Parts: sequence; structure tokens; C-alpha cells
Amino acid sequence: MPADTSLLNAIRGNSKSVTLCNKSLSAIPPLLCRVVNARQLILKNNKLTELPYELENLKDLHLINLGNNSFELLPLVLGCLPHIDTLHIFNNQLKELTGAVVERLVSCRILNANNNLIEIIPPEIRGMKSLEVLCLEKNHITTIPRDILSCLEITELHLGNNRIKELPRELGYLRNLKKLFIYKNEISEIPDEIGHCQSLQVLDVSCNLITMFPEGIYHCALKELHCDENPLLEHLPVLSQNVNEVFYLKEMCARAILHSFKDRNSPLRKAATIRPDILSVLKDAKKCVLCEKSYLFSWLECVHFVNAKSELKLNNKAGSIPIRACLCSYECFYSEGHSYFAVSYPS
Repeated sequence: MPADTSLLNAIRGNSKSVTLCNKSLSAIPPLLCRVVNARQLILKNNKLTELPYELENLKDLHLINLGNNSFELLPLVLGCLPHIDTLHIFNNQLKELTGAVVERLVSCRILNANNNLIEIIPPEIRGMKSLEVLCLEKNHITTIPRDILSCLEITELHLGNNRIKELPRELGYLRNLKKLFIYKNEISEIPDEIGHCQSLQVLDVSCNLITMFPEGIYHCALKELHCDENPLLEHLPVLSQNVNEVFYLKEMCARAILHSFKDRNSPLRKAATIRPDILSVLKDAKKCVLCEKSYLFSWLECVHFVNAKSELKLNNKAGSIPIRACLCSYECFYSEGHSYFAVSYPS
């Protein structure tokens, strides 16, 4: 059926949904802007490069599908449609997510811009307060901006097949995150703060540069873990020797103050609590996984190997994985009865 005939029928029938797929359209038919009660607009599989401003007449649009077209920029008129809930613009030629448009998509829950040429996630994305699902797979993205962490409703992040080198520590702020797909990137480390994502159920880090997982992974509610094709550490014996360690004075003082915090009447504790500069430094303290004593600047990086399926209670098989652990001293490391191994990297 010709596009104009379909649109005339839609206007007469007060249609809520308009579908103009596979029509080889290079421009929007003027009649489309008269279907003012439409809630869904499906324009995928055409040759569109822009949308006319007259489309703002369709104020009640909730879903727009512009997939498989030839857009190089987000159409500006999208920012004039206040009720957009779902926007599909996958398989186009987008070079960027235009900030002036993105910041006005305040009602958008699902944004699918997979398979484009996007290099940067704009800072304006922080205005998408309703965003739940963000799909940016198969683009040219190199960094995840901290601005995205303002989108606290996000449940799914699809960032696979990009050029991302690092995950921000603040990722832990996304407490509602359930699915994180970051396969086929250049990530070498998963921050321990991922443990704050206690709703996380699916994690796909396949085809990266990861050597071990953080201890925080125990705090996630993982059901699926995919980590194939990473240079994970192997459980191979190497020669080592006992070492007599010497702590710097700064570390010794820090440990003494941290230990004093256990005694409410300690003069050292009382003196430290009135020094904001000292408390600011001590907030980064961690505990030894063996003796549970606190340390600050000096620790021994270790690893232990666990069966991911049984230890993390996964639904899928992920084999044996190395999980990072930190010990406070060689004294703890050389004690008996534990399964932690020192990390040895090939030279």
C-alpha cells in the first residue's frame, strides 16, 4: 500500500499507530504530520536522513522506531516531543548523540542506538532521569562518562563491542543495575565498587583484558557471568621466597590510628576524630581478608581461585575464576590454612 494511502486511512481512523517500514522513503510524507493522535511511529528500514519540524504536532508520541535508516545526527524535533518513552535509532550513521536533543528526552526509558559511529556519550545524558535501558553496542565509544551515573533508574547497560578501556569506580552508584554488557572492549580491570550494584544479575565481560575479578563481585546477585576470552590468571606454581617486610612510618601510624578506633576511650581515636584531614585519608582504609586488621597504603595483592557456578550461585557455567584479595602483611600470607596465592605476572 502506498505511504499516502496508509496515512489517509490513519487520519480517518484516528489511528494510534503508524507504520511506514520498507518504503524506501528519503523524506517524510507531509500527511504524516496530521496523524496527531498517534502514540507509535515505526519508520524503520527506509533511507531517511532527517525529520521535519512539523512532526512536533504529534505531541502524544511515546514510541519512535527509526532503525535502519541513514541518520547522521539525532533529529532536533525529537526534543520537542515530551512523551517519548522509547526511541530506537539503531543501524544508522550517527556520529554523535546530540546533547541538545538528549537533555530534552526526560521521559525516555529506552534508548537503542546500537550499531552507529558514536564516539562520545554526551554529558547531557545526565538529564535523562527516566532512562532504564541504554543500548550503545557496536559503536566507537572509548569512555563511560560519570554523567551517566546520574541516571539512577538504569537497569540495563549495553556497551559491548566498543573501545572502552576503563569502568568508572562510581559505577556502584547504579543500585538498580541488573544487566551490564561490556564484552569486546579493552577493559583490564573491574572496580571493586561493582559490589555496590547489589541488583546486578547478568555481567558479560567476554573478550576484554581482565586478569582477575574484584572481591566485590561476591556482593552482586549474579545469575549469569560471561568471561570467555580474557587473559585470566591461571593457577600455576612459581618459586617464591620469604620476605622480611618493613612498613613506612606513614603506614605504621595509619594502622595504629585505625586500631585505636576499636577503643572508644582511646586518646589517639579522640585526637584523630577532630582532624578532618586525617579522617579524609583514613576513609580509604581496607581490611585484610585473613586477619581483618585494617591497612591503608601497603598491602599484598593476592588471588584465590573459585568455581564460579557454585561459589557465586550462577545459573551458567563460568569455570574456575580468579578473585582478587588483599592481605595486610607477609606474616598473614605465610600463615597456614588459607587458599590465597601471591600474584605473579609474566615479565
